[in-house]
Amino acid sequence: MAALPAILVLFLYLNFSSSYILLRDDDNEIIWPTEYHFKGEKLDFMTGQKTTFEAWYSAEQNRSRFDIADGTQSMWYYGDTGYYYERHPITNEEVTNEEICVAWQFGGEQVDFLPDTSDLTYTGQSTTLYDKVVDIWTATEEYKNKMVLETTLYVFKTDSGYDLPVQEVQKEINYNIGQVQGHIITNYYDFSDTVSEEQVTVDNVDDCEENDWGNDFYEDMKHFHHDLPAHVDFAFELFINHHNKFYQDEEYQMRKRIFEKNWRMIEDHNRKNLGYRLELNTFSDKTPEELKHLTGTRVSKHKHHVTMPFPHTVQEVDDLVKELPESLDLRIEGDDTPIKHQGSCGSCWAFCTAAAVEGALARVNGERLLDLSEQSLVDCSWGYDNDGCSGGTLDGAMKYVFEHGLPTEQEYGLYTGIDGYCKIQNMSTTYNIRGFSEVTPRNPNALKVTLFKYGPATVAIYASDRFLQYSSGVFYDFECLGVEYPNHCVTVVGYGVRDGEDYWIIKNSYGEQWGEDGYILMSAKDNNCLVLDSPYYPIV
Repeated sequence: MAALPAILVLFLYLNFSSSYILLRDDDNEIIWPTEYHFKGEKLDFMTGQKTTFEAWYSAEQNRSRFDIADGTQSMWYYGDTGYYYERHPITNEEVTNEEICVAWQFGGEQVDFLPDTSDLTYTGQSTTLYDKVVDIWTATEEYKNKMVLETTLYVFKTDSGYDLPVQEVQKEINYNIGQVQGHIITNYYDFSDTVSEEQVTVDNVDDCEENDWGNDFYEDMKHFHHDLPAHVDFAFELFINHHNKFYQDEEYQMRKRIFEKNWRMIEDHNRKNLGYRLELNTFSDKTPEELKHLTGTRVSKHKHHVTMPFPHTVQEVDDLVKELPESLDLRIEGDDTPIKHQGSCGSCWAFCTAAAVEGALARVNGERLLDLSEQSLVDCSWGYDNDGCSGGTLDGAMKYVFEHGLPTEQEYGLYTGIDGYCKIQNMSTTYNIRGFSEVTPRNPNALKVTLFKYGPATVAIYASDRFLQYSSGVFYDFECLGVEYPNHCVTVVGYGVRDGEDYWIIKNSYGEQWGEDGYILMSAKDNNCLVLDSPYYPIV
């Protein structure tokens, strides 16, 4: 079995090898027991999730064990051999709730499950908690962008001379907006200082199937749990390696906290089976401020006079829709160009506009697809309610294309993702539209008719945190309820029905690694996320 890469072996060794005696101010010290068994619960007040657990640790035997949800998932760490074992049930087409065991070589010592006290300071204060007199230890960790992690640990000193944690409280506060963005309480109880060999030994260990790390990030992540600090450390290291990221010191810790919070949110969501799934992606360690560039669409200040009226009455739409197919996918029809990536520029408005124009032109060009320049819109359309990488409007972008056209990316130059000098005057050929029209708002049948008769349409939506982490399924976001204004532009390229639920096929501009190969299926129910508020389509 292949060992971990050297850098990860060192990383795990440093994180899994911890001291039990930590000297503090005024000769105070926390002395954790070297043999223990305890139960506990972790309460996440942001997601409403409660996780129960049980832990065993034996320094003498150099082994430890962690059970979740009454042993539904069990994990053993063998410091004497360097192996990690996990046992859990699986259900597939062949078996139902069959228990399996898998094994990996992690190269470190057994894992300690008591809180990390390396940054804590004794406050000199005590209080009574759960009928115990406990000392209060605190730590405050400040990150960039005024993000602060406040930790409070309540510790009970036993007659035997060692300490026991009773409760740990962690709050993550964003002082930019004055909001608590993370709040987790962990309670510890039922301690004993005796651990038998049987309790930290895997039954039928020879039946455990050996695996290697690093072959598939998403498969590896299935074997980690966000309630274990050691798992968070290792999972984050795999995450940054998978996405070719590099952080140091304070930033590393900040990114890891954001990653852990998003990981919790994703796992909590997927556990509810709401019809769509989320997954960790390249955005999962970014702050909300950093992700604003992904949502650069805003409502127009005024309606442009060149906007043509929608050519069908409500009655005509209702008649036409009866003749439409139950589902339509313009990707199959040949009216959709490949997925692109807007990068760190708030140019979603340019990408959705270019995609709609490309699709409309393909319908009149015998399905000959053109790769039009989004960068030309970023550089040149500042007089049309657009501000380059700082955002833009749907009808403003359409009006610019109507008056000036779009060159191909091959002639204009590659997309740079920054505000550049306009070169439209030097282009030999631009592709114009004869006009554009706003689809009757909040009328799903009108949008279906548009897609069938005229091609792709641009729509302004509200993109939430869950939208950014979308993986698959029909997306219906409760965070959108009550939202008044959109913040992101996408292109509708079809519609369909899955398990009785109508959806729109949406083309995004976050690259092929996002969502379903760059697309999202958005629920057509209740105008979710404002998808029907302001659709436009180009007329060619």
